[in-house]
This record gives sequence, C-alpha cells and structure tokens, in this order.
Amino acid sequence: MKKLVVLLLLFIWMLGCPVAAEESYDLAYAFDDLGYARVVKDLKWGLLDADLNTVLAPRWEYLGDAIYGFRLMAQGGLYGFADTKGRQVIQPAYAQAENFAEGLAAVKNSEGKWGYIDTNGTLTIPCLYDIANSFSDGLALVKLDGRYGYIDTDGNTVIDDDFVEAYPFFEGRACVKIGELYGYIDTNGDVVIDPQYTLAFDFSEGSAVVKDTLYQLIDTNGKPLMTSKWNSLSNQCYNGTLKASKGGKWGLIDASGNPVLPHNYLQIGDFSEGLCAVQTEEGWGYVNLAGELIIPCRYAYAGPFSEGFAAVTTDDGCGYIDTQGQPASDFTYASCGQVTNGLAPVSTEEGFTYIIPQTLPELPQQSDDEPDDVLPADTLWLQIGTPLLKTAEEETVLDVAPAIFDGHTLLPIRAVVEAIGGTVEWDADSRAVTLRRNGHVVILHIDETAAFVDGRISILPIAPRIVDGRTLIPLRFATEALDCKVDWNAETVEILIHY
Repeated sequence: MKKLVVLLLLFIWMLGCPVAAEESYDLAYAFDDLGYARVVKDLKWGLLDADLNTVLAPRWEYLGDAIYGFRLMAQGGLYGFADTKGRQVIQPAYAQAENFAEGLAAVKNSEGKWGYIDTNGTLTIPCLYDIANSFSDGLALVKLDGRYGYIDTDGNTVIDDDFVEAYPFFEGRACVKIGELYGYIDTNGDVVIDPQYTLAFDFSEGSAVVKDTLYQLIDTNGKPLMTSKWNSLSNQCYNGTLKASKGGKWGLIDASGNPVLPHNYLQIGDFSEGLCAVQTEEGWGYVNLAGELIIPCRYAYAGPFSEGFAAVTTDDGCGYIDTQGQPASDFTYASCGQVTNGLAPVSTEEGFTYIIPQTLPELPQQSDDEPDDVLPADTLWLQIGTPLLKTAEEETVLDVAPAIFDGHTLLPIRAVVEAIGGTVEWDADSRAVTLRRNGHVVILHIDETAAFVDGRISILPIAPRIVDGRTLIPLRFATEALDCKVDWNAETVEILIHY
C-alpha cells in the first residue's frame, strides 16, 4: 500500500510540477536579479530569459554574473566584457580581468602586469602592478615590488606601498599587517586601530571580526562590542547576526553577543524567509527565529529557502521542499540550485534543466529494498554546485561548492587534501599554497599558472585564484599531483577522487 501511495504522489507531481525547459545543458545557474540565467553547453556559455527563451546562444568560453551593468566574458583564452544580455562591448584582450567597480575594472596584460580600464575599454591606469584589486571606498589595493599600497581612480598613489600584507577598504577601514599583527588604517593611511590581532577580517555592518586568543567583534574605533569571546565566529555580520561556536557546537548571536539561536548544532546556515538550516547528529532540518524546530532534521543536506522552496538532499537524491517541509518535487536529481523566477535549475541524466517546484502532500520515502550507494573507503565524492565532501564514513560541508571556471573545476582544496591524509600550508607574503602528502610536495601561487611538483615546474591548465575571500585551486591537477586518481561523470557532474 505504501508503495502505491508513493507512486500516486509521484504521478501527481509529474502532472503538477512539469519540466519547464525542453533543452538540457551541461550546467545551469539560477536566475539573477535582471531575470537572466547563465547556461553552459559544449563548454560554451549563454543566457536564457525568465521564459527560458535563448537570449544568447552558448558562444563564449566564459560568461560571468551581471555586475554594474557588465558581464566578464572570455573568448580565445582572453578576457573582455559583455553587457547584461551577453553582447560583447569590450573586446577580449586581457590575460585576466576583474569585474567593474566604481567605474573601473582591473585587467592583466600579456606581460603579467595589472592596470585598469574604464567602461569604454580605455586603459586609464597603466599596467604597472603585480597585483590589482577592485576599487572600494574610492581606493584600490595594488602590489608593486613585493609591497602593498593604495591608489585612487586617477592612478595616484594615496597610501604608500608600505605593507607586506593588506586588504581592500570596506566602510572606511582596511585591514593591514604591521609586524606580526593585524590592525586597521583609514583612507588617509593613518592607523586608527593599532595592530594587536592574530587574525582580522573586513568591516561589515559597522563591525569587524578579530581574533587574539579567541574571536570577538569590534566597532570602527576598535572598541569591543561583546563582553564574551568565542572559539570561532563567521567572518562578518549578516543581517545583524553572526555564526558563533563554543565547545564544538554552533549557534547564532547578535552584534552584542546575545544569543539568537542556542549553541546546539554541528553546522548552521543563514536565515532566509524566516527559516535557518541547522545540522544535528540526525541530519539537517530548519528552525525559525524563535529557535523552534519547524522541519525535522532528516536530510543529508539542506540549503536556504528562496521563493518558498529549499533544495534538500535525501537518500534518494536532491529535490525541493516548501516552508512546511512538504515535498515540492521529485527527489531523484543529482543536484538542485536556488529557485528564482519560479524556476529551479536541476541536473538529470541528460544534463541540467529547469523545473517548476510545487508542493506535494507527502514526502516519498525510500523503499526498504532499495540499497544505498556506499563509497569505497579510499574514495571521496564531490559534485559541481553542491557544497559537500562525502567519504564512506561522513559528510563535510564545504565553504564553497566546486565550480567550473573556463572548463576546469576549482574548489577550496584544504578539505580534500586533509581528507586524503595530507596537509595544506598558506604563505600570505608570497600568496603560495603548499600541499603535502606521502612525500609529495606541490607548490602553487595565486594567479600564476606555473607550479612546482616535487621540485619540478609544471604548467597549470588554469591559475589558482581568490574568489569572495576563498582560495580556489584546480582540483584535478592538485589531487593527481598527490598521487590520486580522479573520475569525472559529465552527466551528473560528480567527481570521485581515489587515493
């Protein structure tokens, strides 16, 4: 009888939750605020509109998010810019480029030097710098001859290159390292918060997370905002709250350190549409703003809500639930993205497509006679777009999901290397990442395609990069250099690492 009910529910879903896109893609993203979605087919990037009509047939080697009216794009191995509809407006001519900010974009020439172009594509600040960051607060962090300083939008040096380590300005403050400790300077270059921290992060919502022996929150004058300190804090405030841990358990606190959610959870997400994903020993579920468990912790993974639906992972696969925990799709997808414009990007055996989530009356359960897939003891599992690392014994939530850049998979490598018994070292001065395992040593540098494997130079297919504060490394190169074997499933965009 139970199987009959499940089949009936699935039949109802097939009638009420149709596949919205007739064509499938190698990769599909959620819709942006302008109503466009990026898709990839045969390693070429294109755009769909909110009705799933093709705005730009897949043609570019890369197409980025729409930021300040432009999309970073690549063709022929060079970078340029397109408009929001993917039409070329600045010819690809650069070895690397960053998104526009405050009317300028950092670009890297063929000699490896960085400068800035304006929105017409004119080089307004010459390519002189070893590293160049986007403008913020009217200043850009640049590196020249091994030292960091700041320039204005005319290319004038405003703060001399006196720092061996420094970060961009946010809310009128920039974190810099002076001696062995971190402090903050203002836009005049004056030290306004003395160097006294072993770690320090960017200002956000009027505060910054810092660490001496433990973590705390300070205001723009360096005054502590909390009376207590924490074993760990999230990097910045988000809607007035931070994730905080004590004794290995996570909760949410406000900017004064008062509890928003109790410290009862192994992992915790962010609030969206009044609910927050939390992980206990039983799995992932959702709590409300009062800390009440609204949706039981029964999922292998749970993402944020968007437009009334959240992507979750069950024993059968990925699918969607509504805010009451009721099923809103089948649960046989390999991956599920965020719902936008009523459409959800999902991956099937044929590739990526879009579906319309709709609520079902009851969650279909896995049949007792259906065996679970079990990973071998020497295998790791990853998937494009899914922030999970699976082994035979456990699952680890990654800070950032594996993603495809220019046809190559990049991700934060630390969790993978440590899972196979290796170590990861970061040298901020040289921006070098060193991987060690079973006598193998791999050295990579940010934004450089040259790497050293056991003392011999190798050329990477794509340079490591820093995206949203996270260091991303080419997955296949790094793991194979550490004597692992990598298998790729193009249909499910799954990665298996055998070690």
